[in-house]
Amino acid sequence: MIRLYLLPRNVDLRAMAKGEWAIVTGATDGIGKAYSFELARRGFNIVLISRNQHKLDDVKRDIEEKYPNIKVKTIAFNFANHVKSTEYQPMFEELNQLEIGMLVNNVGIGYDYPDNLLKIEDGLNLFPDIVIVNMLPVTLLTAAIMPQMIKRCAGIIVNISSITGVYPMTLWGVYSSTKAYVNWFSDMLRREYPNKGVTIQSISPALVCSNLSKKKRPSFFIPDADTFARSAISTIGLTEKTSGYIGHQIQTDMAKLVPSFLGDFFLDRKVWEIRRAALRRKAREAKGK
Repeated sequence: MIRLYLLPRNVDLRAMAKGEWAIVTGATDGIGKAYSFELARRGFNIVLISRNQHKLDDVKRDIEEKYPNIKVKTIAFNFANHVKSTEYQPMFEELNQLEIGMLVNNVGIGYDYPDNLLKIEDGLNLFPDIVIVNMLPVTLLTAAIMPQMIKRCAGIIVNISSITGVYPMTLWGVYSSTKAYVNWFSDMLRREYPNKGVTIQSISPALVCSNLSKKKRPSFFIPDADTFARSAISTIGLTEKTSGYIGHQIQTDMAKLVPSFLGDFFLDRKVWEIRRAALRRKAREAKGK
């Protein structure tokens, strides 16, 4: 933990990736947006992929204003609406015209708040979107972009999972299961393609201030997205699996140290607290209307 988060780290990601461009999915908010800015700061040209062109244009403009020497491309693509690889093909062709040094598979969706499976609002319509968005893009984009990395014998793939994908958490059933897939998929890639020059890292963060988490006030254990991204990107090349940020790593490691029944008890209690807070907020909003 000290080596990862407290000691100076000077990994040259551009040299490791041997490619000028970095792709970031889910790039207009939260962790994805923060990764985009941090990678631009480190000298990568950026391909932003998200569903809303207006937001993409805003992020593109902001990056170009802050880093005038960086090129930025945007691709508007709603992952929830595309389930066949043929629907991805035009995007793949566009991306493979570029020298892709880094792929950040970040796009994901979840619930408004944790709850029992049968109590999730509009669950029968929401669950397919969660399964598709959280699992299919990471699979297809990796399969499409990784061949050029293997040919070049260099590249970086970062798959953003979640602490809920490390521990099966009550009330996060479908979301937690899809994030476990991301970790498992990353493990299999490392086993199937060793010694190919491609660095494959899985990140399993806890809560970050974002639209998805509904957390607005940063703290040591709940950082803002920019703080998280700077920390997580600095671990590339040093570890294959990480929480990405020291406050999250402490939570993850503590859960591993205690007996499983105690870990489950404290994690479940925290999740129920999040649910109760969300329901109170929902009640206040309904009353305000």
